[in-house]
Amino acid sequence: MNGRLAMHETLDLHELVGLKDVCARKASAMQMMVQDPQLRHFLQQDIQSSTRHAQEIQQLLSSTMGGRQ
Repeated sequence: MNGRLAMHETLDLHELVGLKDVCARKASAMQMMVQDPQLRHFLQQDIQSSTRHAQEIQQLLSSTMGGRQ
């Protein structure tokens, strides 16, 4: 990658960060209502991966925008 993103790529990544945040919040809310330990574990994994992915995208945005967002 050349270190720069096109405007539409930047907007898409911001949208993806928002989507990952919504996914993590929904999984967290669902986890509190779930009784099955296997499903609870699956939701916990989803929360962790969504959060990690959002952070990775934020880092990408920071590095390509020189810290500006």
